[in-house]
Amino acid sequence: MLKKIITTFVSCSIVLSGIFSFPVLSPNKAEASSYNDLAERPFMGWSSWSSIRKKPTEDKIKAAADVLASKFKSHGYQYVNLDDYYMLDWRTTVDEYGRWAVDPEKFPNGMKALGDYIHNKGLKFGHYVTLGIPKAAVDQNTPIEGTPYHAKDIVDFSKGNKKNFNYEEMYAIDFSKPGAQEFIDSWAKLFASYGIDYLKIDGVRNQDIADVEAWAKALEKTGRPIHVELSNNLDIKHISTWKQLSNGWRTDHDVEAYGTPYLASWKKVTRRFDDVAEWQPYAGPGGWNDLDSLNVANGSKDGLTKDEKISYVSLWAIAASQFVIGNDLTKLDDFGLSLLTNDEILGVNQSGVAGKRLYKKGDTQVFYQSLPDGSYNIALFNTGSSTHDVRVKWADLGIEGSALVRDLWSHQDLGSMENGFTAKLSTHGSRMIKVVPASSLTVSPESRATGVNPSKVTLNWEASPNTDSYHVQVATDPSLKNIVVDQTVSLPTADVKNLEKDTRYYWKVSSLFGETEKQIGIYTFHTEITKVPNEPDWVLADRKNNDSVSLSWNPSFGAASYTVYRKEINIIGLSSGYKQIVSDISNPNYMDNSAKLKSGVTYSYKVTAANKIGESKRSVEGYSDDQSSVKMTALLIVSFTLAAVAIIFIIARIKSKSTKQAELANKRAS
Repeated sequence: MLKKIITTFVSCSIVLSGIFSFPVLSPNKAEASSYNDLAERPFMGWSSWSSIRKKPTEDKIKAAADVLASKFKSHGYQYVNLDDYYMLDWRTTVDEYGRWAVDPEKFPNGMKALGDYIHNKGLKFGHYVTLGIPKAAVDQNTPIEGTPYHAKDIVDFSKGNKKNFNYEEMYAIDFSKPGAQEFIDSWAKLFASYGIDYLKIDGVRNQDIADVEAWAKALEKTGRPIHVELSNNLDIKHISTWKQLSNGWRTDHDVEAYGTPYLASWKKVTRRFDDVAEWQPYAGPGGWNDLDSLNVANGSKDGLTKDEKISYVSLWAIAASQFVIGNDLTKLDDFGLSLLTNDEILGVNQSGVAGKRLYKKGDTQVFYQSLPDGSYNIALFNTGSSTHDVRVKWADLGIEGSALVRDLWSHQDLGSMENGFTAKLSTHGSRMIKVVPASSLTVSPESRATGVNPSKVTLNWEASPNTDSYHVQVATDPSLKNIVVDQTVSLPTADVKNLEKDTRYYWKVSSLFGETEKQIGIYTFHTEITKVPNEPDWVLADRKNNDSVSLSWNPSFGAASYTVYRKEINIIGLSSGYKQIVSDISNPNYMDNSAKLKSGVTYSYKVTAANKIGESKRSVEGYSDDQSSVKMTALLIVSFTLAAVAIIFIIARIKSKSTKQAELANKRAS
């Protein structure tokens, strides 16, 4: 069974450091869908298929929504997608109008209640359907809602009862027959009554275009904005049709490692590299390529190495693929969580630009996004089984001179580099960088500036030739929908007054010549900060030996520095209090090698962020276990277990011996 993902996303404000910005595309009218105005950016969310498969329940979906709301919503994730198997057996049971009937044992409160639960958490509700009309509807000849027609009136019996690969007992519909469109209308109306915000239509083939058109018409009639995602392994020859009828389309088969104990397959992940290159020209605001789900946060069950997981997420990000988690959200590991909540990587995914392939040389590949402010996001990959040097040359990107480089996974500025960048990548490894050419630093305040005085901001940019005037827009959102300033000026400068404090603004400038308007760039700045930064999240502690522990965490916006606290936990669980070990760290990482670490001791770390206003709360703790401690603990557990078994055995022997002696005494007495 071939699966997919969740829904539209209004881009969140991703915060980087230094001069590195989160540029966005101009919010043109959605190109992909002809009947809604959704999917300005790839959607972000969670899908039930990878981890739950055929056994979804109301409780499981609610539990996933709880985790998505608490751990992921702040990073931009929105959609909770119930992907299949929520219905009773469609071969024998349908509702009164021939539509799938919700299984009351799995979902005792119904779909409307589930949708309300999800919406009340500030999330969106995704749902699932496949093409055709169920066998039970045809066998029972159920009426079509609001019409004099019945199921048998709209079936194309010449095509048999195998409509698609997912459901062998779904009949084809003849949409030239009266009542056919009305049947799909009634089903779409039912979904809208649940409050769905997203619909995955599965099993789509080239011959099913009429079905997808019928669903597009039906969903538009509901009056509810519903993101439409088409699955599975669609034909690129019909991309113009998919773009007209949906907000996203699966480019390949499932990424899951079916028939194994694992969630994903590296072989299937690597197949996406060529998919990304082939489908890249067709992705953009309104509709995005869908590479399938991300399964990187359930530890060893994912079936991938750490380097493979990083490369997996990096490819989805640089491709601007729909970004949906497939893992069991109730069993997340810290490493996977850190991958899925790295805001700089999410900024690449939400940049509004689908990455192009620059090179493919043997086992190495390089993809890049060229952004409106003149900067680049670049991903370097090694898909081979040995270490390779992977290089990108500035000249091949049209960059003249030097450029500033930032590592987006580690949140570190690497400095200015001439000519290009080279990374030594291990087996299946990757690197994601942001590159800002020196020649592009031509605006002020420089893009991503902070602490800007909100009472008056003077925007400056380089003059453009053959220009009558300039169009300047300032907004509080990256899609430039919430515009607070809109003016035309004759010179390459504009004054903006009376902005709000503690606010990120995005500004776009375009040149005007006659009736032609040409975008120069989109930039961002943050006004004066008057609040303490939030505490850092996802503190990871990696102890590989007794000499050091490597710490990393997601940066907190507005932080000028970080402080690290540590406590010790011995083998029997006794611990000391947290003590500060370092302060005034500028980067969100630290190597704790201040003293030789103790064998058999677990170290726990918390981190705070600070600015001139004050210090944040302490983060959630990150643990680093000494492997000898882990082994010793395991040995102690085994020893205690064996000792307990021995004691039980001895007690049983004593009781048995006492019983026999008592029986012998009784016999002698008698």
